Amino acid sequence: MATTSNIVNSLGAGSGIDIKGLAQSLVDAEKTPQKERIDAKIKQSEAKITGYGAVKYALSELKTAFEKLNDASDFSSIKPSNTQPNALSVTASSSAEAGSYSIEVLQTARMQRTASSNFADRATALNVISPATTGTAFSLNLTVGGVDKGDISVSNPTPAGMVSAINGAKLGVTAQLINTGNSFNVVITGESGAAQSFSLTSKDSNGAAVPGVSFTNHLQTATDASLKVNGLTVTRSSNTVTDVIDGVTLDLFATSTGAARIDLNRDTVAIKDNIKGLVTAYNDFEASLKILGDRESKVEEFGGALAGESLLQTVRSQVRAMITDTSSTPGTEIKAARNVGLSMDRTGKLSLDEAKLDKALQDNFNEVSTLFSAGTNNQSIYSTAPGGIAGDAIHKIEKMLLSTGAIDTKTKFNTTKIEAYKKDLAVLEARMEKLLNRYMSQFSLMESIVGNSTSTREGLKGTFEGMANAYK
Repeated sequence: MATTSNIVNSLGAGSGIDIKGLAQSLVDAEKTPQKERIDAKIKQSEAKITGYGAVKYALSELKTAFEKLNDASDFSSIKPSNTQPNALSVTASSSAEAGSYSIEVLQTARMQRTASSNFADRATALNVISPATTGTAFSLNLTVGGVDKGDISVSNPTPAGMVSAINGAKLGVTAQLINTGNSFNVVITGESGAAQSFSLTSKDSNGAAVPGVSFTNHLQTATDASLKVNGLTVTRSSNTVTDVIDGVTLDLFATSTGAARIDLNRDTVAIKDNIKGLVTAYNDFEASLKILGDRESKVEEFGGALAGESLLQTVRSQVRAMITDTSSTPGTEIKAARNVGLSMDRTGKLSLDEAKLDKALQDNFNEVSTLFSAGTNNQSIYSTAPGGIAGDAIHKIEKMLLSTGAIDTKTKFNTTKIEAYKKDLAVLEARMEKLLNRYMSQFSLMESIVGNSTSTREGLKGTFEGMANAYK
């Protein structure tokens, strides 16, 4: 090509024709329509890949909406009310059921607190065996609920050393060193509940009590919590009571003034919002598919990207069936989405009759929950058990979104086609390059011949003119 270019660049005195431009024009006339056809195929495949991505996104958004309805816990929003919040607090979990209770706090659980004898200083060396032998290690024996918990070795025989040894033993009691202003005392605190009462005694290496070390100043007695629930007396060792009412935790603070009224009301606002969210997500999904399949759509990049694609109708039909088919876990009264107010018009738009939904939630709440969630939590894509409307829909959508699903398969197919088209472009480019070189070689030879003819003509003309002048 370099040789040809040099030849062309040196021309100019021959035919006067722009042979370089002529050669390029002839090549372009053959190359351009072929390149445009290949580029159009690449653009079409790229548009399809974009369209498949839009379908996957729309399905993902729909899956997110179904996920807010596929667990039984999504239908277990209980809102407690309490007439005596200063006496107790009430927390309801997803397993709580609606109902009303009368709760009277008769007594809160307490832990035993016992103080030691007085000490002059935190670092005072304690008398062991006799006043003459201070600073010798000793031990403390702990008994909790009548059970001997063993001896606690006090290697540093000072008040501070006792605190460190007791806390380090981790036997269910804790120690604190309190400065009263007049003296130092070690205060021992046990766990709440009458069964957690304890005793602590000192003994030296001979088993005798250590002089000046005793724990007999009882500041508080260990007691159980006592309360009445709907007239029945209940006792517990802790002020946090979790096993009296299913799914409800009671935290007791103080004795109540008579009985507190506790109402566990079902909060359906969140459930309604989630179902409305499903309606919105479905309609957005349907609108996306219409744009992708409409050849006349003016939506940039996505409009008509999948026009004529059978995949669109397949996906649309599968998703529509998720809403309109009878649930895999129907109830006696509530069997399908239409029974809770969901309906679809001719254009495929989904709508919600809120009054019908309210009635279903009020009259058949458990069936509504089972309709969508199958009454289960944390369903797996690999589960073979019925999952209800939402659970089944999520399973189906997840399978559609898998790398082995129809959408990704088509995406990969079109990606492969684009790679093949780009190879076709490279082959076309190479072939046109050779064609250009051939044209340039041929035109260069022509220019050379024309140049030689012109030179001969000019030479003969000069000879004849010289002869004519000689005869004159």
